[in-house]
Amino acid sequence: MTFSLRRMLYEDRYKLILAACQDIRRHREQVAKTVIASQLLEALDVDVPSDALLSHIVAESLLRRIDRNLLSGRNLYLQAEKRPQIDLFTLLQRAIPAVPQGYALANQYLVHAMRQSTAPTLLEIGIGKGLQIVALLRALARDPGKIERIKVIALDPNRSVLNEGVAAIDEVRAELPFDIEIYPLVKLIEVCEDADYAHFEALAEGSLSINAAYTLHHTTGPDSESRTRLLRRLRALKPRVFTLVEPSSDHDTEHLTRRMHHCWQHFATVFDLVDRSDASPDEKFAIKEGFFGREVRDILGTSDAFRCERHETLESWLLRLKKSGFVAYPSIDVDVDLPEYCRSTVSSGLVRLSYRGVPIIAVFAFAGEGA
Repeated sequence: MTFSLRRMLYEDRYKLILAACQDIRRHREQVAKTVIASQLLEALDVDVPSDALLSHIVAESLLRRIDRNLLSGRNLYLQAEKRPQIDLFTLLQRAIPAVPQGYALANQYLVHAMRQSTAPTLLEIGIGKGLQIVALLRALARDPGKIERIKVIALDPNRSVLNEGVAAIDEVRAELPFDIEIYPLVKLIEVCEDADYAHFEALAEGSLSINAAYTLHHTTGPDSESRTRLLRRLRALKPRVFTLVEPSSDHDTEHLTRRMHHCWQHFATVFDLVDRSDASPDEKFAIKEGFFGREVRDILGTSDAFRCERHETLESWLLRLKKSGFVAYPSIDVDVDLPEYCRSTVSSGLVRLSYRGVPIIAVFAFAGEGA
């Protein structure tokens, strides 16, 4: 299998590891192990350059495959770490402009849809610490349209994080010219049952918006169509708008060589973005080795049956949305705010955010039939 090297960063190291992956697939593990082990570093610190750091993380993950010492799969946001993944995610938003811009663009579509109703309901899938929803509420406060009351159904699998998100909403209540009701739910969206969906529908009263930012790539299921079925259930709620924000890369494939190729392309690109930021050396290292390092180790060094970080390409998400019965949200004027070295492309129901010609983040805005 061959891949185009156009725009590939750290090409020499990439070629070496790609060849080792091909040896693994040919059951030449000992040959691959020698090559991969040569990329391991004795120590990691803030002075390690990005190419060597990424190569070390990928090599470490692949050695687990060779030694049959795969990590157990767990949602990274539910693991107890000295520096939790959610905290590192907050940090990286200052270093990778496309990440907060994904939130901002989704909010523009949500504002457009929600302000047309007197009592809109928002189903927030993965509220986290509430940064996006607080920004949304403040935007609606500036231009509320018909809104008199908003209901927020706040989902998150981590109770303490969910409590932080709810507290963040409570802190801005006094700023809002409309009432707000919060319905917290400690649950993963993929395990929600018929009773949950009936509750969502009853609360929405025909005026529902749904937001899922950087969450659905974590969803798991028994087969490759699980996410399509999940999207179909969300579409059946007939949302006025469904905003989906996702990284764009192919880490859901079970083909190891292809997965490594896309993993390298995506993370080499974001490492370079981090290096361009004004974050401190300690922050850059924490983002690359801490946050993204954990993701790479999950993608390449975790049992395939239990991996959590299953990113898909924007084309794959588009296909799933269309198969689920969603239709593109009507075009609106969106304001994209990115540094000059980043690019954006706006089309029907989709905004692509790219760097060095590689799509990094995709923002989708679709609607359910009958919305």
